[in-house]
Amino acid sequence: MEKMKKAFLVFMMMIVAGALAACGDDTSKDNTAKPETEVTESGATEGDGEASSEGVDPTDPKFDKIIELLKAKGLEVGEKTTGYADINGTTQVMSVVINGEDMLPFQVYMMESESENLKSAKEKGEVTMEFDGQSGQIPMEAKDDFLYFIADGHPDHDKVYDVMVKDFNPE
Repeated sequence: MEKMKKAFLVFMMMIVAGALAACGDDTSKDNTAKPETEVTESGATEGDGEASSEGVDPTDPKFDKIIELLKAKGLEVGEKTTGYADINGTTQVMSVVINGEDMLPFQVYMMESESENLKSAKEKGEVTMEFDGQSGQIPMEAKDDFLYFIADGHPDHDKVYDVMVKDFNPE
């Protein structure tokens, strides 16, 4: 019986050692690998198909106006950051965290006025989004030349949409 316990213990130690070796190997690869998306001399990006955020910074003052309106409604608004230009026709993108819900940020896209995605959002309430070489239809609301989205699961979804529908005037 004692030999069986020792054999079982040795077997379990081998499994743990193998698991640790496998995990250690994965992390060492991650630490030494170069990022998959790098800016080349021409300014283009290469990598796994993610859209570039280059040139789409939310610099238009209308983005600041949206943030002010959200704060005026009592929402805690995080720092304005650039989102991904993963919708064709995007000229600028803003992503902000509302009330600390960093897994469900509020996203606002400024679009070219003749964009097919902008027209689709106004007519059907959906746009074609491209990410990692894949594309699909997602629900998106539109107001003038802006698209906006916050996940239905966000606790302040309705409050954010009320600001965009009732209070935000892009002019």
